[in-house]
Amino acid sequence: MSPDTTGEPAQRLAALAAGRRAHHVVLQEQASLSWLLGARSHVPQTLDTACFDAVLEVGADGDAVEVVVVTNEIEAPRLREVELVEAQQRLAAAGTALRLVTLPWWRPRAEAMPGGPGVLGDRPGGDRDPLGPEFARLRRVLDERQAGLLADVCADAQRAVADVARRIGPTTTEQQAAGQVSAALLDRGAEPVALFVAGHDRMARHRHPLATAREVGSRAVLVCCARRDGLVASVTRLVCFAPVPKSEFARYDALLQVEAAFLDATSPATRLGTAFEAGAASYARHGFASDEWHRHHQGGFSGWAPREYPAHPGSDDVIEPGSVVAWNPSGDGWKVEDTWIVGPDGPRVAAVDCDWPAVTVGGRTRPGVLQR
Repeated sequence: MSPDTTGEPAQRLAALAAGRRAHHVVLQEQASLSWLLGARSHVPQTLDTACFDAVLEVGADGDAVEVVVVTNEIEAPRLREVELVEAQQRLAAAGTALRLVTLPWWRPRAEAMPGGPGVLGDRPGGDRDPLGPEFARLRRVLDERQAGLLADVCADAQRAVADVARRIGPTTTEQQAAGQVSAALLDRGAEPVALFVAGHDRMARHRHPLATAREVGSRAVLVCCARRDGLVASVTRLVCFAPVPKSEFARYDALLQVEAAFLDATSPATRLGTAFEAGAASYARHGFASDEWHRHHQGGFSGWAPREYPAHPGSDDVIEPGSVVAWNPSGDGWKVEDTWIVGPDGPRVAAVDCDWPAVTVGGRTRPGVLQR
């Protein structure tokens, strides 16, 4: 049975808690807090730690009574005035209060959070029962509002990368290109949470190419994961500044066929591991080494994080309508990646940049290679 995606996340979480006879739920993970409130919960972008925790009080009738945000006195003014304004309005409209509890920065937030019987949590500790996989399923499935926000950030991330791809040239360094992508994302209100750039001589060797001072040369790959409203867009685009032999373009076409195998298998009620196996097996059919997938993870569930975890043959989580996937097959120096929302009939790409060169593969519009 698919999770209920109607109503505010707080109400859905309260229903889950009530089913387990719990009266409080403590959320501490960034992805959980983003799902519940849609607010930025980080301070350093590079650390998976939140600057506040949230405690949901569940009423005797299973309703979400109140969300208490526990933070320190440093963060409280910004949270009150910027980050939580929209969340407070949405919760109020659904009949749920939001209250801020502040502590001195030197006191642990755990002091203000409940524990013991009847308290669930998304992180071990505090004498709380784990929310477990049922909550992961609930969080994984986007509602209509969340899906719209994801589509918007995907569109902006694609445009940001495309704008940079059209500006840079062979003598641009990887670091300069990465800086331009970062600026283009921030100009659009999106935060770069992962950012890779590789020139021609590194594209085949380094699957996570942190930018260097090298010039990109005859071609470049631009990769980003961009976050806004807690939702993450994954984008990879390729740009060439010199003619590319047809034989090399054929390898990119072959990689798009591998991606199509992943997408064809990404259907509701299918194990994520089964979809992974279908995509991984297609490498050999399209002229790649049969173990090409060993050289880089192939993606998996996305949405509130760049990846929940890298999918693998043993991934038993079931793909459901409303879940988000981002597959990223790569090989022979080529790579393809976008963000997909799973519908009743399979995945649909969250956004399409109509100004970027495109090809049709498996009935889907896929990014081509920009030739400058």
